[in-house]
Amino acid sequence: MVTRVRPGRDGTWQVAVGQGPSAFQREAFADRAAAEDWAAMATLAARVCMVRIGTKRFLGTAAEALRRWAIDQGTLPRSEGGTEIAPLQRLAPLMADPDCALPLAALQPVDLAALRARRQAALGCTAEMLVEQAALAAALEHFRDFHIPALDDPFAEPAPDGLCLLDEATCAQAIGWASAESATMGRLVALMLSTAAAPETLLACCNGQAEARSGQLRLPGGQVVAVPSGLLPGQDVPFAAPLLPGLTAAAAAAGLARLAQRLGRPGMAAPALQLTALAQALAQGQHLDEVLGLAGARAALVS
Repeated sequence: MVTRVRPGRDGTWQVAVGQGPSAFQREAFADRAAAEDWAAMATLAARVCMVRIGTKRFLGTAAEALRRWAIDQGTLPRSEGGTEIAPLQRLAPLMADPDCALPLAALQPVDLAALRARRQAALGCTAEMLVEQAALAAALEHFRDFHIPALDDPFAEPAPDGLCLLDEATCAQAIGWASAESATMGRLVALMLSTAAAPETLLACCNGQAEARSGQLRLPGGQVVAVPSGLLPGQDVPFAAPLLPGLTAAAAAAGLARLAQRLGRPGMAAPALQLTALAQALAQGQHLDEVLGLAGARAALVS
């Protein structure tokens, strides 16, 4: 695979690897040595991620994983609660990001953080960005399972922006440890992992917005989410009282920071729990349109 290290703009260096559809590049290296180090790593990653199916060979990238996953998702008709916007069309801007052209073995948590910053700026909506990332995580898992099972998951450890994914065992640990700190803190974590709602959204809820018998919680703004009935109060509580009594925003933030340390993920941010909930919903078979609704990304659901 041809690798070219060359001067870039503003005194920086850039790397271009390969030719044709499998080519990829990276810019803005501070010096030639840094560019050459990355080029060596990326070239090796490209060899590791070259997938062969019969006589066909293609590079395993995030864009390719997303393309295959989106095609498998199909389009959800309006009669079933969908938007009739194909996931392949909805995810096209994400797939076009330069980092989605990298070999998967070269895609690191720091790259995901930079990708998220670009997508957040483009979308102007955190909820949509998180759903995109959940789709990316689902696509990468599916691609690894079928083609490169030994590949590490770049979502496994907190990125510089604090986002990562928790597996089922770690989610159970998180709820248990948070509950040991206080019942209300445990309920907050469990609700975040089941509704994908932000802490500030849940802290703004009162008991009157919960319906334990049907397992539903009406969030501020009117969105209704399904919640395990055991996390919701019964009918004998004051309707106007907070759903999470005695828990302030500052106390919740401090508790989540302590939880991240205990889970061995220092620096993990609260949206990591939301991202985990969205990724779990996709893994359980929900459609991308349905998960956009779960995340409260209303603008994305209007076509």
